[in-house]
Amino acid sequence: MHEINRSKTDAGRTRSLTGGTLKRILLLTGLVVGLAAVGSAFAGGPKADKVGAITFEPKQGYVLGDINGQQGWTKTGGYDVAVASVATFPAASGYGFGTQALRLSNAVVSGSFGDQTFSPGLATPTGEGSAAAHFSARFKIGTTQSTVQPGLFTSVSPDNGSGGRMSYLRFEDQLDGVHVFFDDVTDNGPVGTVATFNETDIATLSRAKAHSIRFAIDFKSGPGNDVVKVFIDGKKMITGTTWENYYRYDPEAAGSGNLVPTTSKLLFREGGSAPDASPATLGNGFLVDGVSLKSSAGHSQDNGKNKHHGKNDKNNGNNGNNNDHGQHHGHGQPGH
Repeated sequence: MHEINRSKTDAGRTRSLTGGTLKRILLLTGLVVGLAAVGSAFAGGPKADKVGAITFEPKQGYVLGDINGQQGWTKTGGYDVAVASVATFPAASGYGFGTQALRLSNAVVSGSFGDQTFSPGLATPTGEGSAAAHFSARFKIGTTQSTVQPGLFTSVSPDNGSGGRMSYLRFEDQLDGVHVFFDDVTDNGPVGTVATFNETDIATLSRAKAHSIRFAIDFKSGPGNDVVKVFIDGKKMITGTTWENYYRYDPEAAGSGNLVPTTSKLLFREGGSAPDASPATLGNGFLVDGVSLKSSAGHSQDNGKNKHHGKNDKNNGNNGNNNDHGQHHGHGQPGH
């Protein structure tokens, strides 16, 4: 039987091969078209955007002195924020920084926002309705001195570049170390309802080393459902929410139409009124290095160890206390 099949005429073999080849060509064509369509969909979709890591080194174009105007950073106010030589501060010798870092103090403060210190921004901002719904930011922080600098503080917030803060960490140098405070917002509406800012002391950091800080924020459509996670040295210290409902409902946000801002930068703020300034910290304060920001379409994964939510952290001295510090529970954003 096989011999008979093989003894078909050349014309018959041609017809048989042509039919099989056509089928294979059609199948392959369909596969290629399908893959091209999938690739086109991904190409047209949102792409991850990243800034950094910024190490403030000369090879990245940074020079000693005022940070304003350097590689996309802005600081138009007269704040004590500058690129500094790490060697100037012996206490920082073991931080693992390079030769330069961003130094900042609250020797000069103000209640303004737009003239404070802003990082370079992401080309694709994150937020509700944005193609990028996940924001991540990292940096390392340490003190210039091994002993307490009385009155020293700074705050760091994911921001839109003009004071539209969507989360908040404040670092305060106290006798037992640097306390880290996290603030989120409760406001169930409707428009005109005053928001409550909830403050939690999430960690106390040793001055003996620099510490890695990470914000991971998932922006979700609808009110009161964004998720903020804060990691310190790889450990998740707290899960909360953004300030979205402050902007959505609080009367203070009426001037901007109660619109929720997007997020594309980090704000390093020396906020407050004259009594909050600590002139003795001039030329000292905190050192910041390894700043990076990222936006993406997907939601975050914890990727953290020993997860916490206000529990004692033996290593970091976290006491987990709610602490309004006399200023934050009630109307108005944190002053610092």
